[in-house]
Amino acid sequence: MKKVTFFAAMLFSLQMLQGNIVHQENIKAEWKEEQVPAFDELMLSWNGARPVDGNYSFYISVKTEAWSPWLLYATWGSDKQASFLNTTDVEPVRVYQDALEVLEGKKATGFQIKIVPEGSASLDALYGLHVYTNSDKKQEAEQVSASLLPVNLTVIGLSQMTLKHERHKDLCSPTSTAAVVKYLSKNEAISAVNFAQKAWDSGFDIFGNWVFNVAQAAAELGPTWSCWVERLSGFEAIYQQLMRGTPVVVSVRGPLSGSACPYPSGHLIAVTGFDPIEQKVRCMDPAFPSDDQTNVVYDLADFVQAWNRRGRVAYLFNKKIN
Repeated sequence: MKKVTFFAAMLFSLQMLQGNIVHQENIKAEWKEEQVPAFDELMLSWNGARPVDGNYSFYISVKTEAWSPWLLYATWGSDKQASFLNTTDVEPVRVYQDALEVLEGKKATGFQIKIVPEGSASLDALYGLHVYTNSDKKQEAEQVSASLLPVNLTVIGLSQMTLKHERHKDLCSPTSTAAVVKYLSKNEAISAVNFAQKAWDSGFDIFGNWVFNVAQAAAELGPTWSCWVERLSGFEAIYQQLMRGTPVVVSVRGPLSGSACPYPSGHLIAVTGFDPIEQKVRCMDPAFPSDDQTNVVYDLADFVQAWNRRGRVAYLFNKKIN
């Protein structure tokens, strides 16, 4: 079954970031979509169980004037994963870490995904593919109605600074995501350190690769959940997720008043609630020095500006309805 959703400004009547998210649950070796709204960025997320041995290689081709060559996007397997910097001289596209980018002011109107399993990896173990495309990163101010219902999800605080890992300062993404997965699964045994190791991008030696973090979230949550990365249309989209009972992990860049540090290079936090009267966003921010200090509130205006600076990236979690 395939579900296609177009996101645009709704409740707040703003013309913001336009995007297209395509979800595919019938996994085949190749998947092709044409006549997609023109885009210059593509992010592929996948959901499935890790193979006991072997790995999956994910390739992407996009259509500008012509179809580009296949570019290796990522490998994901039993014991490690890697993203790449791949380019082609034929078409103005490149793969870099989390995304495929269309360069030189060009746009693409189609994409193809190819999955090559190796070793014991099988397509049968994959149960979700999610392709996000976007071509408009315009940022505008938001005003949120005070008449909305308040929401506060009780995500237990988790500080990356207390983790027994030599690079704990680099673990904001896996720590935030592990906290959300623990909340959604009600599995307190999930370790943020183990989660980080399974999200580590060996290609760039980073723990903050967006698609590897959601891939590990899906592996932990199992086939009843879909997890993916996209750039949202605005805070209203976060609020809708919160009202469904699911926190949202977002990327921000400072300054952010009241934060643990300036976050000059980007930082991942979990959004857990919203107070419409006070216009406050409730967050689990793992940069604070102890677990009990991580549940904080930020002014909506400050939060949106910090989120805008990172292009409104979000990790989304959706419980499937049988």
